[in-house]
Amino acid sequence: MILSEEEAREIGTKLLSHSRAETAVAEMAGWSRLNVRLACNTVTTDGEDEGFHCRVASSFGKRRGEATGNKAEPGDLAALVRRSEEVARVSPEDPEFLPPPGPQAYPGSRSYSPEAARLTTKDLAEQGRTILAAAEAERVVGAAFLECENSFSAYMATSGLWVFQQSTRLQYTVSARTRDGKGAGWAATAAYSPSEIALPALAHRAVEKALLSRHPKPLAPGRYTVLLEPSAVCDLIGFLLLSLQARPADEGRSFLSRPGGGTLLGETLFADSVSLRSDPEDPVAPGSIYSTDGLPASPRNWIEGGALRELIRARFWAQEKKAPVVPEPTNLLLAGSGRSTEELIQGIDRGVLVTRLWYIRTVDPRTLLLTGLTRDGTFRIEKGKIAHPVNNFRFNESPVSLLKNVLALGKPEAAVGSEIDDLPARIPALVAKEFTFSSVSQAS
Repeated sequence: MILSEEEAREIGTKLLSHSRAETAVAEMAGWSRLNVRLACNTVTTDGEDEGFHCRVASSFGKRRGEATGNKAEPGDLAALVRRSEEVARVSPEDPEFLPPPGPQAYPGSRSYSPEAARLTTKDLAEQGRTILAAAEAERVVGAAFLECENSFSAYMATSGLWVFQQSTRLQYTVSARTRDGKGAGWAATAAYSPSEIALPALAHRAVEKALLSRHPKPLAPGRYTVLLEPSAVCDLIGFLLLSLQARPADEGRSFLSRPGGGTLLGETLFADSVSLRSDPEDPVAPGSIYSTDGLPASPRNWIEGGALRELIRARFWAQEKKAPVVPEPTNLLLAGSGRSTEELIQGIDRGVLVTRLWYIRTVDPRTLLLTGLTRDGTFRIEKGKIAHPVNNFRFNESPVSLLKNVLALGKPEAAVGSEIDDLPARIPALVAKEFTFSSVSQAS
């Protein structure tokens, strides 16, 4: 269900007109999604779905209640507001409650493409033919999931705050496997516009990885120089970015806490080549124009030249610490160089190339130690060339250590992680030393 800004404002106004609370907030979101699935070198299914979601938060003093619904009829809206108020009246006081902020100024949105909004499942199926042709040409088994989402979101408060954004997002994932099952490859990308996706190159990447990964040779676990392709980097750095929280750091519960008190804000913690940003107006991976509590998403330098420059700071904690409010980022931008992955490989004497990671979980929040598995193409690098495929690994590594040990960065590109797949990202491949592969994985 897609609403125009005028329609969304009308629904928000109706919602809040029913409010008898001291303050109230209404959040709305709607979407229309198309998808086409390919498997075994043929189109297997296509689908369309649409939906609408609404959340109302009401408060009386510091008592706060919420209610959510998926209908936009006047009677349903009134019932939603009443339910949120009933919850608020019986809830205990929230000592950290703050009323909604007032009107804000927002950056321009760059995340909508009329071309993407006009796509049909037939169009996606036609694009799938490119993937099938690439798989058939190399006699591998191809699969893919092509998804297009057209959406809107809006935030309105009794304080006068109002923001609306319409977005489109394409996410294409391609898998390939050799017919004997001994080689697997994968590639994925995301974009807001079809013109941003080079589909033949995406298909070629997955097919090539499948062919190259046949008959892996054993390699023992240990610490290796590693070349992580953008998807793998996206996952690890995504975990890091969302962990740059001021409150746990101030309270001594974070890898960013200074022994004896305070935080490491301003300290050089990483290699001097590391710079991590977010910017809703990025031309490749634009983010939402608003963030937590409807606050504007602004360009931020989180890490600059290896130094920690900013921490996420919610409104309550900012008030407690008498520090600026810093909303959560809405995209992920890691700076790189102009070097291709092939050029990065040429600079490695002995190392391991990792296509992607999956099943990533936190082991120790205090050090941000993560564990997970490699898959769909893991290779030995020797004397500046890919020598042969190797077995997959379980890794135990912290992105904090990873960014300390960076040796080189490649050319940034739109990337999709296995875990960090809904945060728009522009990420380079990354070379780092002493990456810990803790055990061998039998997965292919």
